[in-house]
Amino acid sequence: MNLEHEIKKLNAIIEEYLVLDSINTKSKTKEEVLGRMVAANILMDYHLTPAMLSNYYKKDRTTFNHYRKRHNEYMAFPKSYPEYIDLYKHVQVEYIKRARNVNVLSKLQRAEVLDSINRNIDELIQRRQELLQTL
Repeated sequence: MNLEHEIKKLNAIIEEYLVLDSINTKSKTKEEVLGRMVAANILMDYHLTPAMLSNYYKKDRTTFNHYRKRHNEYMAFPKSYPEYIDLYKHVQVEYIKRARNVNVLSKLQRAEVLDSINRNIDELIQRRQELLQTL
């Protein structure tokens, strides 16, 4: 599966809505940050991790943790940032509509499962090394 290709599809929906060239830039205009925040939160809804997102967007993983925290606040108090809520809902509906056409949802979920397995393997290897040192 080409996860980067699927992320680009999501970005394209946001860029169309916000009329931007790209949300995957170093600049921090209000619209670009809004677009990245919505993209990241939708992808995290599908169980992509901040580490996976940081590899694509070239931002520190803590940025995505911050985006998630702000997302939860905006969802709890929608009047605090109605532009975010409107964009999030629009993109979510459009992405799901397009995802159903190409089975993206199951691909993203499988990618997350593979990432989880890799993390578990790394933890097991580390534990094994610790146990070997005690022998």
